[in-house]
Amino acid sequence: MLSETEISRQKSLLESEGNFVDIAAPATPEKGITIIGDQQHYIDCYDEKSKNYSIEKFVPASGAATRMFKRLIAFNNEPNLKNLHDGGDYSVKATIDALPRFAFFDTLKDSIKDVENLEEVSDKILHEPLNYAGLPKGLVEFHKYNGFSRTAFEEQIFEGVAMNNSDQPAKLEFTVSEEHYEMFKSLLDKILQKNKLNVDVKFSFQEKSTNTVAIYNDGTLVTTDSGELFTRPGGHGSLLQNLNQIDADIIFIKNIDNIVHQDYMAETLPYKKLLGGVLIETAENIKSYMQSLENDKSAGNCNRIADSLEKTFCTTFERDENLCNTLVRFMNRPIRVCGMVKNTGEPGGGPFLVRKDGSISLQIVEKAQINLADESQKVHFNNSTHFNPVDLVCYTKDSKGNKFDLNKFVDSSTCFISEKTYNGKPIKVLEHPGLWNGSMADWLTIFVEVPLITFNPVKELNDLLRKEHQPKN
Repeated sequence: MLSETEISRQKSLLESEGNFVDIAAPATPEKGITIIGDQQHYIDCYDEKSKNYSIEKFVPASGAATRMFKRLIAFNNEPNLKNLHDGGDYSVKATIDALPRFAFFDTLKDSIKDVENLEEVSDKILHEPLNYAGLPKGLVEFHKYNGFSRTAFEEQIFEGVAMNNSDQPAKLEFTVSEEHYEMFKSLLDKILQKNKLNVDVKFSFQEKSTNTVAIYNDGTLVTTDSGELFTRPGGHGSLLQNLNQIDADIIFIKNIDNIVHQDYMAETLPYKKLLGGVLIETAENIKSYMQSLENDKSAGNCNRIADSLEKTFCTTFERDENLCNTLVRFMNRPIRVCGMVKNTGEPGGGPFLVRKDGSISLQIVEKAQINLADESQKVHFNNSTHFNPVDLVCYTKDSKGNKFDLNKFVDSSTCFISEKTYNGKPIKVLEHPGLWNGSMADWLTIFVEVPLITFNPVKELNDLLRKEHQPKN
């Protein structure tokens, strides 16, 4: 139930003209993105020190697979030549031609009477027996092995176990919809029965209290046919509340579909450890600086620490009599280290230097947050060199080990407003600031370049035909 104050706040945001950020420059290897020379140093740092920290992996996994199967759904609804061939390598024709290469083929094949009957094949993938049109992406069979397959959910668990350097169980949290919880739980039980895994998996749901309101074009709130306030899920920024409940020192975040076949895991894990090592060293430096400032507030010590922070976080400080207090306030925030890959034209957000209230900070920004009608902003966007693959590792405690309230570090003005329809009428709907966008706007941020092998999303079905999702042999 939303309070009157929250309803009023959301309505004001929906009535605002726009919520564009002010891009000062794209983050590039020249300024804003760190290129790690001695990668082994940070990998070793993670291997040696991670056992001293509590670690958890956080995976948003409630997203439906609808977009993944959009071409198959279109063909199933209207089986014509256009829907069969549209999309080239991503077309339904390409899917059918490569059918035996998909992990779900062994589950599917016994139910198909005629593999040449394209309508029958598409119908059985989308409906009985696979029902992929109505499942979350995490429950789709992604990868084929010798005699069995694994879903994206299973692969994330195995990666979490492989990352664990402790005698304690590897901890993972998946956010799922209540509708599909029992299916995830049942699959988890099967995994644990078949494999001896030192793992602790829990599930959480997106809180109903994070739903958002909508307005009609005349500014009135949208209500249901029964007269109740209409609300809808507030986007992945709502998951900040789930993240805020995790009490681990270090939290890895990645999307459910960004996972490789285990044959390639040895090539991707070092970069997870690289990011973790950078985070651990940074958190320990922050702790050391805070302790140093408690004992020595001299100009020389303050300037030394300011120099280091400016280099690490791509920022600047006024070197005045308030520098010590400024540094303490600056450091007393959650930390995130974000892997960034070279831009290959994938849709989504990227790393930028953003100007707000007279200061500049490193931010992950979505295209929708940039005013491309402004020529200077368009130039900055076009000059961007890297892309955000959602590969983050976070430190959410202060230098004394107390947990931060993550709600205090959100830029609420960076919410998303989009247009939908409800009962045939156009409406404006609100999404909370994205989990790794505005919801982390006031975090200490480091961008680190990682190779493309770490970025293997499955946005469309035929992405599963890429080599990183296929067995090597």
